Amino acid sequence: MQKSLASQIIIPPQSPSAIPIVAPSEASPTPEAKPSSSKPVSKGNAKRLCRNVIIHGFCKYEGKGCEFNHESSNGSVKPSPQGSPENNSKVRIQSPRSNSGMVSSVSAESVNAPVFVPKSIGVPVTTPPNDDSSDTQTTNYLDEGVDALEKKFGHVGLHNHEESVGSQQPESPNQMMPMMQPDAYYYMGAPVFARQPLQYHLYTSGLVPVAEPLSHQRAIQSFFMPDKLRESLTQRNEATLLSAPARELGLPQEVHVYHSLYPLEEHNSQSSQYFGHSSRIYKAVSSVDGRTYTLVRIEGFRLVNELAMASVEYWRRIRHCNIVSIHEAFTTQTFGDSSLVFVYDYHPCSATLQSLYFTPQGQAMMQAELQATGINSLLIPETTLWSYITQVASAIKAAHTAGLAVRSIDPSKILSTGKHRIRINCVAMLDVLQFETEQNIALQQQEDLLAFGKLIVSLACNSTQSIHTLPQSVELLSRYYSPDLKDVVLYLLSKPMATKTVDEVIRMIGPRILHEINSSQSYADVLETELRRELENGRLVRLLSKMGFINERPEFDMDPSWSETGDRYIIKLFRDYVFHQVDENGLPVVNMVHVLSCLNKLDAGVDERIVLMSRDEESCLIVSYKEVKNCILSAFKDLTSGRK
Repeated sequence: MQKSLASQIIIPPQSPSAIPIVAPSEASPTPEAKPSSSKPVSKGNAKRLCRNVIIHGFCKYEGKGCEFNHESSNGSVKPSPQGSPENNSKVRIQSPRSNSGMVSSVSAESVNAPVFVPKSIGVPVTTPPNDDSSDTQTTNYLDEGVDALEKKFGHVGLHNHEESVGSQQPESPNQMMPMMQPDAYYYMGAPVFARQPLQYHLYTSGLVPVAEPLSHQRAIQSFFMPDKLRESLTQRNEATLLSAPARELGLPQEVHVYHSLYPLEEHNSQSSQYFGHSSRIYKAVSSVDGRTYTLVRIEGFRLVNELAMASVEYWRRIRHCNIVSIHEAFTTQTFGDSSLVFVYDYHPCSATLQSLYFTPQGQAMMQAELQATGINSLLIPETTLWSYITQVASAIKAAHTAGLAVRSIDPSKILSTGKHRIRINCVAMLDVLQFETEQNIALQQQEDLLAFGKLIVSLACNSTQSIHTLPQSVELLSRYYSPDLKDVVLYLLSKPMATKTVDEVIRMIGPRILHEINSSQSYADVLETELRRELENGRLVRLLSKMGFINERPEFDMDPSWSETGDRYIIKLFRDYVFHQVDENGLPVVNMVHVLSCLNKLDAGVDERIVLMSRDEESCLIVSYKEVKNCILSAFKDLTSGRK
């Protein structure tokens, strides 16, 4: 029957219009059946009941050459259009209860009826032995699987084609039609899997290549974002969206204009010390702009002079890439005491230099990273040190130019927000906590330079106590680092004087600044390349959005059947072709390669043609991706313009 159906499909070579394919009617002649007049009907055979009626409930050759009787004792048995093999290429199985009633209505004498073999099928068939009970035989057929039924009735021609398991897109309509006919019987055993959350760290990387690829060959990883960058960005997004009920955490529902507070420290840990005051750090969302901020709460602090808040306003005007920007500071009693809260930008998954280089866990991680790059030393590489020096000097320059002092150059107050990317945190905090009516800004700026030198020595010697043994530390710098680094450290640790400024430091590190600019721009090019690679993903999202607006729309322009007629019907069939395919076992085909391939061809509007089959398997359409794209554009234009 597949051959007869396939013979009705005519694919024009250059016609751009869709070609409807309608299933042949029962009256149409088929090449498999010959006229019934080719053989006279004997009187004995005309009285004997056809065995196909007994087993299947119908005979596909009735009126097409079968010379046996097709009427039961209760009357005529008409084959059902849904159950006939003329309309379905799959084996349809009724439930045992319904079939047992049909078999029991036939007399026992009709079991002796022979099996009809049409002349068009030249396969010899042996007559099964005569059994007394036809119910047992029919029940055995129902208990057997579909594979066994195909083997038993393969000679009748129910499945005379060979299906290709590996191919997802057949080359011809004859191969595609049997693969695109879903059967409800197969879906009953489909497994149901529980939805699992995304495990960003479980993505598998590419295999080790066995040979050097050719010039025109590319690895699959070259089309996507690198694993480390993707994992880092995903972790940051996850940390930003992390939340918990405030009642379970013992926190207020809202503080000022900020809600959804979440502690950035361990819940049961002791409060940290910020400039000698007990403090807590939270992540919160602003109800003004919806962004996430960091709230630093100073516990039990009572503000004496309101003029102390003036320094916060000065720091708000500074926007620098190496300074964590402050937005506001306010007092509140929402936590049950008099607290002072500073609001800073939130940088997820950031860590202080103290935790990265001066803790056992941080030193172990740094040692592992250095060994991975082939460096056996436990000291920080000099290129990394020069990068830190350049960034801190740039931040100090911005603050001193504005007439301010940083006063927070310490490993515990400097955040690492990315790969060798640092930002000075807690600006303006010490100005408020230790407010003085008359402040000596020049002296505080000299203290910034001295703290800068101590920071470099601590990082170079990998110890915060190295500043107390300065001669030994300078000797270590002379042994493992360049003389330029030693000169910068000695200049920063010298006595305060009027000529000692950050401008002189920048002049001394001038050649290193050029290398830092080159490295920063190269890294920016890498990120831009990765962004351009992921940019085109929006095209497929736009296509899916348009199809979602069109498909299954209940009503448009007072027409309930708008989405089921015209161009919209082709879009619906294309959606089934992309997402609702099944394999030879009736299981859903979840193949992202097939989906991405179809959507990219649809977006490009290629002239490649595909076969779309209706859900009732009564008709087919041969269309191209270009025609489907035009249908989507036309239907979406109708929706946006408000006309049918």
